[in-house]
Amino acid sequence: TAQTVTDVSGRGVGMDVVKKNISSLGGHVEIESQGGRGTTMRVRLPLTLAIMDGMSVAVGNETYIIPLGSIIESLQIQGESVRSVTGAGRVVQVRSEYLPVVTLREVFQVRSSTKAESELMMVIVEADGAKTAVLVDELLGQHQVVVKNLEANYRKIPGVSAATIMGDGRVGFIVDVPALVRRARH
Repeated sequence: TAQTVTDVSGRGVGMDVVKKNISSLGGHVEIESQGGRGTTMRVRLPLTLAIMDGMSVAVGNETYIIPLGSIIESLQIQGESVRSVTGAGRVVQVRSEYLPVVTLREVFQVRSSTKAESELMMVIVEADGAKTAVLVDELLGQHQVVVKNLEANYRKIPGVSAATIMGDGRVGFIVDVPALVRRARH
């Protein structure tokens, strides 16, 4: 859009970088110009950009998806390893570090399963350099899910970043890991 071509502007170099990056994602750019009317640019990206790897977890009768990129590891809780610390809430010792604990059934107010806390699974997640232990009833497995914007179709739900349609037709909420980590730290 430069008025005059110089050694560093007006040659479309910036658009070439955009085109190469979009092409590397499997998409393409269409540019259509009409003299005196303007230019239309269409960026087409594949649907696969809306697909995410996740770990499905059960909490009561509900299924939630934790983004796989946020998960460090998952463990079975050992005995009475979750402890209450005055001023710090609940923590669990994992090897040599103490991590804050968040229980998904409390966060989402899901009816409790019949499992005792010592029978729950612990998923260690990380966001913004901070780790948190998330307690869930059961690990269901890893798979890819199609991410659906929840706010466009419903409203913002605290602790949920998006939703997906599960194989059985039910809605699964995708957990907002950074929000859980912030909640555990406060």
